[in-house]
Amino acid sequence: MQVKVSLDPTSYSQAEGVSPDLIASATHRVPLSGLLKVTEEKTARHGDVVLVRVKKINTAYSLLETLDGEEKTLAGGELLIGVLGSRKALHGFSGDPPPELKPGMELHLLNRGGVIGECSAFHRDLGWPTQLEYIGTISGNGGPANLQDYALPLIEKPALEVPVVLIVGTCMNSGKTAVCRQLLKLFSEKGFSVNAGKVAGVGCLRDTLAMKKDGAGEIMSFQDFGLPSTAHLETVAPIARSMVHYLSESHPDFIIIEMGDGVLGGYQVSSLFEDEKFMDSCMSMILCANDLMGVWGAMQWLSQQGERNYPVLISGRVTDSAEGIRYIEENWNLPAGNAQESTGTICTFILESLMPWLKSE
Repeated sequence: MQVKVSLDPTSYSQAEGVSPDLIASATHRVPLSGLLKVTEEKTARHGDVVLVRVKKINTAYSLLETLDGEEKTLAGGELLIGVLGSRKALHGFSGDPPPELKPGMELHLLNRGGVIGECSAFHRDLGWPTQLEYIGTISGNGGPANLQDYALPLIEKPALEVPVVLIVGTCMNSGKTAVCRQLLKLFSEKGFSVNAGKVAGVGCLRDTLAMKKDGAGEIMSFQDFGLPSTAHLETVAPIARSMVHYLSESHPDFIIIEMGDGVLGGYQVSSLFEDEKFMDSCMSMILCANDLMGVWGAMQWLSQQGERNYPVLISGRVTDSAEGIRYIEENWNLPAGNAQESTGTICTFILESLMPWLKSE
């Protein structure tokens, strides 16, 4: 670690610069190299890039995802660069940026991607998140560095006609990413070109890097549009439409879009179903659920959104047992398949749902 400053946090603004021990993955679009200038800022904006010191570590949640996607174990006293943002997680931490910033104030690590804020709720199995000390805000071009300064522009013009497979779930950890990865593997093995993206959630590279590893030609996430998370947005529809536009430019056979969290929750996933432009591009939808009651509730809600929002297949943890598959197929007259054991079946049903589009080509 190269630091040309006193360990007194109030002295960082007068320093030549600082070289942190760790740079969180949520900052990956921001050019951060060499000695970085740090300023004291009172205003706390979503997406501001901040320097903090690790104080008290939550041993149940002690990993940080760095720029290369690797996870590093935190150590007390380390200097870390992350991003101010919000998280709204049922099975994790929830929090927001503070009303204002002051050197030495306590902040918290809200996720492994390095989204930082003041914790307002936590899952009882995790306890209180890792405590951080705010030192200052990283200087950018003419002001505090912010993710929006390096974001891709939103695009409203129609995308190329590439069919979209949409994967949604009843909750976080319901099996969405597992289905997405298995589909990418099988589609790529069969010679299809597939691009993939993640529209909603909180900033972390793990899922999109896994998509790339499993066969996606190009990958994107909401982070590419300057967002540490999609909490507090009115709608994620402009992000989804823009993402499909960018991912369609290389003329893939399909695009797979995974929605983080659940249909209902703090990341505005439900707003996507109100957008006709995006939903009309979705030729196929997979619903992932943890249990049968989750399937029932999701089907009830989706049916209220219109016929085009009906899934073609059920997957997720509810299909870990053949009993779950049997119950779904008998009671909802829909196919069900497990990502680990029924990938071929899932792939076949998805291709059949895309057949009208394939025949029109």
